[in-house]
Amino acid sequence: MATSILVIGLLMGLVLFVTWTRAPEVDQTANTSGHELMERLQQCQRECQEVNLMLHTVTQDQCVHPMCSVCPDGWLWWGGHCYFFSVGQQDDRSWIESSDFCLQLNSSLAVIRDPAEMEFIQGVMRRFPLFPFLWVGLTDAQQEGLWGDGGGRPAIHAINPDSDGNGSKGLRRPAGGGSLFASSCEAYGPWAWKRGS
Repeated sequence: MATSILVIGLLMGLVLFVTWTRAPEVDQTANTSGHELMERLQQCQRECQEVNLMLHTVTQDQCVHPMCSVCPDGWLWWGGHCYFFSVGQQDDRSWIESSDFCLQLNSSLAVIRDPAEMEFIQGVMRRFPLFPFLWVGLTDAQQEGLWGDGGGRPAIHAINPDSDGNGSKGLRRPAGGGSLFASSCEAYGPWAWKRGS
């Protein structure tokens, strides 16, 4: 346990060091364009994802005791959470079945909280070209048209206009727009779970 904490601490320190030493100089003349800043942000997000994958790999490769692992086998660590993507590992389920099944395993369907998390999940989806959507943890079951996580938190992402307006929420493949959209909660598909590490 102490070894894993040390490894995690060293990797976090390395990330901070690299980030601070590679940070662009502050442009006092305001010549830096919004486009350049957006490119830098995207580069930082990619580097963060690479470090997260390295951390996951290091803990999997170096840990001989199961307590040392950041996430269970088959899960990915990102942004302080463990994620499980069912594609190729579990049978497709309806939204309700997916939600109930993950609750039995102390998890929940992933609720996407920010653009960086959306990009992470879309990056995973790109690895699996055969599924067009992924169930995530948003629903309007309590009140039609009012989307949230079922626990009182509203959705931070807009519903795609071509939504059928009935059911739960899925995430389209990035090639299909990478948008959140409504679908019948009876439809079967893969899902993404999320839980704290």
